[in-house]
Amino acid sequence: MSADSYVVLVEDEPGALERLSEQVGRRLAGAGWRKVVARPYLEVFAPATSRLEITEGLDGHGVVLGQIFDNEGRALSKDDRGAVACRPLDPTRAERIVRSHWGRYVLVRRVSGEAAVLRDPSGALEAVAWGKAGVTVIAPSAPSALDALLPDELAVNWDSLGQLLHRGGSFRHELALTGLFPIAAGALACVRGPAGRSSQVWAPGEIYRAARHGARPDIRAVVDRTVCAFAGGGRWLMEVSGGLDSAIVAGALGDRARSQVSVWLNHYVDDPEGDERVFARPIVERHGHVLTEVGRRGVTLSKARLDRSAHGFRPAINDLDTDYNDDVAARVEASGACGSMTGQGGDAVFFQMPSYLVALDEVFERRLMARFPVLHQTARWTGQSLWPAAWMKAWRGHRRGRSKWEHPWFQDLKGVPPGKALQIAALVNCQTFHGLAVRNRPGPSVHPLLSQPVMEAGLALSSVELTKGGRDRAAARAAYEDVLPPAIFSRRSKGELGKFYGEAVASNLPFLRSFLLEGELAQAGLLAPGFSSELTREALLWRGGFSRLISLALTEAWLRRWQMRIAERRT
Repeated sequence: MSADSYVVLVEDEPGALERLSEQVGRRLAGAGWRKVVARPYLEVFAPATSRLEITEGLDGHGVVLGQIFDNEGRALSKDDRGAVACRPLDPTRAERIVRSHWGRYVLVRRVSGEAAVLRDPSGALEAVAWGKAGVTVIAPSAPSALDALLPDELAVNWDSLGQLLHRGGSFRHELALTGLFPIAAGALACVRGPAGRSSQVWAPGEIYRAARHGARPDIRAVVDRTVCAFAGGGRWLMEVSGGLDSAIVAGALGDRARSQVSVWLNHYVDDPEGDERVFARPIVERHGHVLTEVGRRGVTLSKARLDRSAHGFRPAINDLDTDYNDDVAARVEASGACGSMTGQGGDAVFFQMPSYLVALDEVFERRLMARFPVLHQTARWTGQSLWPAAWMKAWRGHRRGRSKWEHPWFQDLKGVPPGKALQIAALVNCQTFHGLAVRNRPGPSVHPLLSQPVMEAGLALSSVELTKGGRDRAAARAAYEDVLPPAIFSRRSKGELGKFYGEAVASNLPFLRSFLLEGELAQAGLLAPGFSSELTREALLWRGGFSRLISLALTEAWLRRWQMRIAERRT
């Protein structure tokens, strides 16, 4: 189970909480869970080994789970946390909390016979709600210990699963299970049993619009404050890929936080394009530390390994690289770290995507005052023509892709130019990084660049400002120029692991053929006609698609697990 596991029970009907708690309490205790909050209308359980901070409201009607900071990056005291969980939770109050706090948290409050749930805008902690015997249940995942708490109407939603497969492993907010109510990042949901309503108290489009006439954010100050807040008070395993984003996170650490890092970790492969140690070493060595370098030999795919992360409400696409995640988990546990910290999300929040939509943003935002050098630099960066035909091609492609977007963050994009909308779409897909993976078992994986303050800073700056001079992540590079090794500051390429993964997955093709072609997805008719032709070494090495195959295998493992659990409940 994940280090962030929890389950909150909120009473809907008189006496229901006591009856359900008595029914499931012993089973949870037998599985290593303990009751951490016990109030007449509210109870919270968590694994005995959990490091998740859980604080009940001063009046016993609310609870805050996870890390929560004020806008200066100070962790709230226990009393302050209790006060946050004590006050009424309506849209006005939720907006006030989101404006004055940030972190990795879920806030639950019993309000007028309903459970009000506020999920922080980063989405770092999952929150899914449902009804069970007169009680509303909120949890991030469903390990087997929670079987007795799952809703009676639980079933696979085949239409939703088909849409998920069509997205090719990218994030989808809706679940492929019925009877469950997923709560989006930055949303306030009011839930009673299986029914609920949700409103976005934080939305990327509104952050962009509100910032257009305000002061420009200081990226360096925001990232430094955020990274140091997460790093404070604990030892962390730092992942150093050799890329710009992880270098920025490492550079944002203060001297005290650097001294607390238990492992500086880099994985490399025996291929020049996938071996980034020459970039990663200076990041660590300039501060007198040693980089732990781990050579990769392949990817382990087996039914038993895929099943280890199949208990979530979503297929565990974050567990795509099984050997990498297993190694991180083992090193977190062995080093006594409280978790791992990464630079994931920087591509989206700092704008790495080469796109001619940046030029369209310049025209959209400045109209007749659009600057020709910006258009020229964007054309050079993307290899596009300056002729209007290229503009129209980019716009049409954007509109086609945008028609398939599905997430509450896309409900209000009024006044948002196409390049900024592309950035928001990338941030939505980054929600995958918060998902279940074996690496999250001994401690959480924290992604500071996907925190609320950093996302807001990236959204507040136009795509033109973020890519000044026709350079990906230009604003972030400039902000950290003095602490970045020169090779990383000037680097224009990224590590390429396609060949490694192609070979690794090709070596697992006998397993994948039987697992997928004889599996539940195939029986349901959800695999495309001619899919078996993709399961060849030639197809992998020439056309790629290794990530899709692993995503399908993880989805197959997820479907088998849930089909079995649903069948057992019915018998």
